Amino acid sequence: MEEFLRNIMMLVGTLGHKVFDEKRSLSSAIKKDIFYLSGARGADAIGETNPDGFLVFKGSKAAINPTKSYTNNFVKYRETLLDQDIFIIEENHLVFKDDFIFSSPSTAASIILARNANGLTEWKLKDGRTLKEYETKK
Repeated sequence: MEEFLRNIMMLVGTLGHKVFDEKRSLSSAIKKDIFYLSGARGADAIGETNPDGFLVFKGSKAAINPTKSYTNNFVKYRETLLDQDIFIIEENHLVFKDDFIFSSPSTAASIILARNANGLTEWKLKDGRTLKEYETKK
């Protein structure tokens, strides 16, 4: 049975699906710089860069009500995330139930802030440097 499960995990991974992979480990969290994002309407999130995009940590909070100018595609994406139980409604915000990888820091920022956003300037280190400044000085 164990061999069968190892084969399934290898096959799924070979096909490019990362369902059995850890999104982050304790050692990676210690080595990486952590970024913060906060905004109006209850948004308060923590995340890190990831080879697959941008990882938002479990417990991060997203604004519940989008702005009027919010892109329709993001409205639909947020609805999909709610339907998939990626985050849940708690009081006046949405809370991530688990770590979640977005395709880019801007997508993560837009979903969390419930408005159109540039993730390179919205995500910041504790010292105030933006993700863009961090990446250009790497």
